[in-house]
Amino acid sequence: MELLGWVFIALAVICMALGALRFFALRSRGSTVLLRVLPASGNHGWRHGKIQYSGDTLSYYKLRSLIPRADIILDRTYLSVEGHRELGTSEREFMPTAVRILTVKSDSATYEIAATRHIIMALISWIESAPDPRQEKTDYKSLTQRIGRQREQG
Repeated sequence: MELLGWVFIALAVICMALGALRFFALRSRGSTVLLRVLPASGNHGWRHGKIQYSGDTLSYYKLRSLIPRADIILDRTYLSVEGHRELGTSEREFMPTAVRILTVKSDSATYEIAATRHIIMALISWIESAPDPRQEKTDYKSLTQRIGRQREQG
């Protein structure tokens, strides 16, 4: 019974350490957003988090997650802006009124991102400034690195 207590304490310490690491690593970086995967009905599926975009990747970190890496990683080459909308009446109950909602489609899913106008404008600019993949020269070194990353994630 005493061993079970020590195991429980060790698990609690590990969870607290992972939570603290994620909190302090993300607190000052990125932009605060709400994100949900479509299709979703009503107010269901919204998750608070932070987005960080660097180079050609957009990383989304959920607020209530202990995973030390990003929860969603999107490649800018395959992102497209589908549209934007204002808050619905039921969404005004839990979101600030200065928020707009952007619909973004990737090669694997469609997302809604709720953020302030400045964050939405910066995100749209970042997505639309991506070079067209048909016009880029083939860089075999980056291609082999990308294949290696996909094997690690999969």
